[in-house]
Amino acid sequence: MSASIWRRPDGGASNDLAAFDALCAERAEATGFVRSVLGEALGRTIAAWERAAASSRAPHVLIAAGFHGEEAAGPWGVLEFLGSTPPDLLDRAHLVLLPLVNATGFAAGQRLNALGENPNRGYGAARGDDRPSAEGEVLLSHSARLAEAGRDGVLSCHEDRWLRHAYVYSFESGPPGAFSRSLVETAARWFAVAPDGEIDGCVVRDGLIHNHYDGSFEAWLSECGAAVAACIETPGEADFARRVQAQAALMRTFVEMRVAESALR
Repeated sequence: MSASIWRRPDGGASNDLAAFDALCAERAEATGFVRSVLGEALGRTIAAWERAAASSRAPHVLIAAGFHGEEAAGPWGVLEFLGSTPPDLLDRAHLVLLPLVNATGFAAGQRLNALGENPNRGYGAARGDDRPSAEGEVLLSHSARLAEAGRDGVLSCHEDRWLRHAYVYSFESGPPGAFSRSLVETAARWFAVAPDGEIDGCVVRDGLIHNHYDGSFEAWLSECGAAVAACIETPGEADFARRVQAQAALMRTFVEMRVAESALR
């Protein structure tokens, strides 16, 4: 299978791991995030970047990206989010970022890791026969920390490589609410939304696949008690720079919605 690699607006390649690492550290540190290492998978450390809120009553939210190596707009979207989000919004949430989970897949422009494992399967009660990847083992070893980090909301940032439509997997108690709809509305500002029907055997309605538990990272943290969770899917056939900008916009909407909901408590 050929690698999925795009040209970034600055001229670099989307799978340039060294450039990503350097820019991630620069932007995260400039905005007050502190790095910690969760562990090592396939010779690569998996880092978490954390920024405390101005108030202890602020929501705890987790944003994770880079589970699949051919979905490069997610990790680069985290960097765009860091560089474009107003500091006053960052101050209003306790944020934990996992900018890049599957580094070997990212560097190769391939979906799976270097061992052919899927880093977004093998989690939680719905994993079935799927076993966690090397990266998944690291994340599972920090289950309590990640559950706390995402107790008020989890966002997992993905792309559908062969589509021109955007859609969202959402997890809420009951039917889709304002949280789910706001993410679809934001995606619709950037791309056409997937029509009603099926994607990968899942029913899509109004741009949403709702409460589909499949052993993914986001489904697992929903099982662990996250108030809400979502997996955003930007279209891999669209312009790369636009996908990166859309990912960052979706991250901002996610944080804004969790902050607004928290203020109502």
